[in-house]
Amino acid sequence: MTSVLRMERLRCEDPQDSLTDEIMIQANGRQVWPPSGSFSLSTGTEVPMRVDVSFDGEVNVQLFDEEDIGPDDRLNGVIISEGDTNGPRTFDITGPDWHYILTYRVKSLEF
Repeated sequence: MTSVLRMERLRCEDPQDSLTDEIMIQANGRQVWPPSGSFSLSTGTEVPMRVDVSFDGEVNVQLFDEEDIGPDDRLNGVIISEGDTNGPRTFDITGPDWHYILTYRVKSLEF
């Protein structure tokens, strides 16, 4: 069954860097937000995203900090499954010195 993940908004509670992170999100290894480059977020900033990603089974959503993405720039993420349809939901993307909140929903596409 095909599902659609809608990432609705991202909130920065605490950036990894001292003031501002340059954020990018990948879904299954492909950049989905922003469409190119990165987006600057600092403490208390919430940005509407409205990004839709089609997937089968599950989708791996990863948050990165930095303009040039490398393996050491991945902050953390979440694996979202197609059965996760009671939304909207939030997920805390956290680490030792950062905290982001992703709000999303999943919709099943039945043909």
